[in-house]
Amino acid sequence: MQPGTALIIGAGPAGCSAAIHLARCSWQVTLIEAKAFPRVKVCGEFISPAATDDLELLLDPPALRKAGARQVDQFVLKYGAHTTAWPMPSPAWALSRASLDTLLVEHAGRAGVTVLQPKRVTSAHTDPESAEVVLATGEHLHADILIHADGSGRFDDAGPTTMAPNLIGAKCHYQTTARPMGVRIRSAPGMYVGTINVEHGLATCALCTTKSLARRFAGDFDALLGSIMPDFCPDLRQSPWLATGIARMPFRPSPSARAFRIGNAAGAVDPVGGEGIGLGLWAGRTLAETLESCASLEETKRRFARLYRRRLRSRRVACRLAAETLMRPGLLRTLRPALAAPSLSIAPWYALTGKPIRSSNRGT
Repeated sequence: MQPGTALIIGAGPAGCSAAIHLARCSWQVTLIEAKAFPRVKVCGEFISPAATDDLELLLDPPALRKAGARQVDQFVLKYGAHTTAWPMPSPAWALSRASLDTLLVEHAGRAGVTVLQPKRVTSAHTDPESAEVVLATGEHLHADILIHADGSGRFDDAGPTTMAPNLIGAKCHYQTTARPMGVRIRSAPGMYVGTINVEHGLATCALCTTKSLARRFAGDFDALLGSIMPDFCPDLRQSPWLATGIARMPFRPSPSARAFRIGNAAGAVDPVGGEGIGLGLWAGRTLAETLESCASLEETKRRFARLYRRRLRSRRVACRLAAETLMRPGLLRTLRPALAAPSLSIAPWYALTGKPIRSSNRGT
């Protein structure tokens, strides 16, 4: 296909990745984002080792480090009185979404993308000849293709992203002077909590809990967290708690021949694997490469759907299984002998979630 014009709704990792890669392929791209940046998102802010290459295709390591990004190489799991640690298969990046998303959208602008921000979309549709987006200002934008990267697909006829029926995700930042230790996950009945050091002396605290457990604490996430982490001090919290549903959906293509869904709008895995940002970055690049290599939109739709389903196939199962297990610390205690043998536990899980394996993985 010859380069054309594209409208992208959403300037998160998926939307920015698609915009930058398409611009590099000589497409004329308009990226539309409703929120002003920097903005805070509910996110674990850990970028899986499986996504390192895709991230560094957009932002090189010096730029990431200048923004305060950290490389982490350890995964620590705590359940009851037990702690198990494993090395990462390869170094991963940690950076707040406020910083990451801002860097990506700025890079998109430098790549020649037209960035409309903050601009709210009120409707979007396609016909056999073109795609159209209507803004809240009344402006009508037209292009050859439309890409839904808003995390929900709310403007697509296929319907919004499906959420897990009984789960809530919440996130805050807190001040820390602790030495960075990689990703730290704590298991508790009905919930799990992940913490990781990010920039500016802050750590991200992200939890996933059942709605019934959240109701038991009347939505007080400080109290909920304190029930399993007595060392957590609410006075150190530097941002309010934000909460949202947990996206959980197999690949869902847009029914339109001229529209594509990427990121969580296309398919979502449980957040425990740190695959969300990586999936968005991969999807944007893969869509651009598929558009460039295919002879028609029809062929692009078929090939992209095949690649997306393949990407999700084992990741969805592995992340769902891990999430369900982490909310059952008694089960983890039963599995302790396997957890102490990385070849029986973490190495297969790394493989299923697409993380590159190195032979030196050893439990401690």
